[in-house]
Order: sequence, then structure tokens, then C-alpha cells
Amino acid sequence: MDATSTAPIYDLLITERGDVIADAAHAAEQTRLKAADTLDFRLADNAKDHTA
Repeated sequence: MDATSTAPIYDLLITERGDVIADAAHAAEQTRLKAADTLDFRLADNAKDHTA
């Protein structure tokens, strides 16, 4: 459901302040991707297999 279609004040708030919820969701996704990349131990496991 689009909040702006039922409460026009949100359009004004987003215009004045920016879409904080969308910005927070984007930041959370970027953090999740960075954490997944940082905590990916598959490369370490593969390197161990090649040295044995």
C-alpha cells in the first residue's frame, strides 16, 4: 500500500525531508551485502583445499 495515496501529508514530508524510510532500507541493504562479503569464508576454505 502506498502511504502517499491515502495521506497527502507524506508527499510534503518526503519533499521537505527526503524519503528517510527508503534511505534507511538502502543503507541496510548495503550493510547486509558488505557483511555477507566480509563474512564469506568460502574463499578461505577453497585456498586450504588447494594447499593440501
